[in-house]
Amino acid sequence: MRKALIAIQAEQFSEAQIQTLDRLIHANYAQHVSDEALLTIWNHLPKGQAFTDYTDSQSSMITLECPNGFAQEKRVRMLTALESDWRATTGQNPHEVMLALVEQDLFGTLFASNQQRLSWMGRLNLIVKMIKSIVHARLSGSPVSFNPNL
Repeated sequence: MRKALIAIQAEQFSEAQIQTLDRLIHANYAQHVSDEALLTIWNHLPKGQAFTDYTDSQSSMITLECPNGFAQEKRVRMLTALESDWRATTGQNPHEVMLALVEQDLFGTLFASNQQRLSWMGRLNLIVKMIKSIVHARLSGSPVSFNPNL
């Protein structure tokens, strides 16, 4: 299963917008990258913890995993399509949306490095938090999301 990490500001978008954006991520991924399962993980950053130009950020960061050796022209098509859909849904300008389609090996390294910086207790806390988020998402039909503060 591939992964996508999405960082947005808490209360930046409505639940309906988040569900629409989640569907758009999956649809663009299936069309441009692969039809294999994609787990989207939404990180809702609390107000005051992300800044752009010295003010509370309204930026969105979308990082998706793709197979190693993924063709650059396909990468550009995917990111262009997703950015267009994202901006149409959110009203954000191009400077507020950062997208990356990262190959599996590098994505795995980045994903693992986030876990390695945590103590064993922090890792356990993260795992419990993720399991709760996944269960809640499955039961409610919403995307997996959580506040990344442990």
